[in-house]
Amino acid sequence: MADTGSLLLRWLSEQGAGTLSDVKQGIWWLAVKHCPDIEPGAPGRWLRDAVSLAYIDIDWRNRRWCAAPPVLTRLPHARGLAVLTGSRTAAFDARVAQAMEDGLLELFRVSSIRPPTDIPLPASLIVQFDDESGIASWAVELGVSYTPCFALQGASLLPPLSPGAPTSAPEFGKPLEQYDFARGEYRLVPRPHGEGLYRLKRRDGKRVCQVLRDGEWHETSHEQGVYRVLETRSRAADVLRWRPEKGSGRERFGTLFVDWGYPLPDLHRRVAVMCCGLAPRINAQAENLAYDNVPYAVAVRISQSLGQQLRENHE
Repeated sequence: MADTGSLLLRWLSEQGAGTLSDVKQGIWWLAVKHCPDIEPGAPGRWLRDAVSLAYIDIDWRNRRWCAAPPVLTRLPHARGLAVLTGSRTAAFDARVAQAMEDGLLELFRVSSIRPPTDIPLPASLIVQFDDESGIASWAVELGVSYTPCFALQGASLLPPLSPGAPTSAPEFGKPLEQYDFARGEYRLVPRPHGEGLYRLKRRDGKRVCQVLRDGEWHETSHEQGVYRVLETRSRAADVLRWRPEKGSGRERFGTLFVDWGYPLPDLHRRVAVMCCGLAPRINAQAENLAYDNVPYAVAVRISQSLGQQLRENHE
């Protein structure tokens, strides 16, 4: 029997698209049958990881999702390794199994480690290859798109922080929450307390985030809002760090650490994840997420596009 993560990805792949509310309910219903220790927030975390791993795309503003097309992309300078990601329908899995049986590719299923309180993720499909022309031809035979290296290409296209669309101030007397950076959580406030990131429910029932900056309100996502507020501080926040590998010839590759409470936006997170093809490691004691095999140049582009300075850690 397929594991929980693979079952969820198969279900989403066959569904193709839908609303976030429906898919969260479906994920909870399926996962709770196999994972009795999961927390109420686990479906949301699973969806964000699925976006990072390029299995699905989510329009958070309109509360919609869709399955991402299968893609094969090289991992940056990873000694002939690529990741096969995107949706996995039954027909697609059958084609991959046949290719393996015919000896057309060498494929490894590598799991991302998650705590018992989270829903397991599907195993990543890591492909080993000898030359790029051969793997590009194999992608054509399998019927998937081939991208030479999404991590490097995506990093070069990361946009600077956007102020977001102008919007009106929150209605007086309506429930309002302000993000507390020290605690890493939203706290109920009676009224706006200066510049910052706020969360509220609109009249249509959708929960939205807004940033108050220079006396003006702008719509934003939670992740973009966090870094928009950090950008206004007199000094760069120490929330993004990079540590190089110790192996000879690997000094410009390493691990990107992102502190809890300062999540990367979707595109930045996908760029970081596609450096190794696995979801970030969770360091509960250090309270951060660790993205492996991230080139220094990619880590710098991520930090610069978020208005931050990357700190190097050689310890």
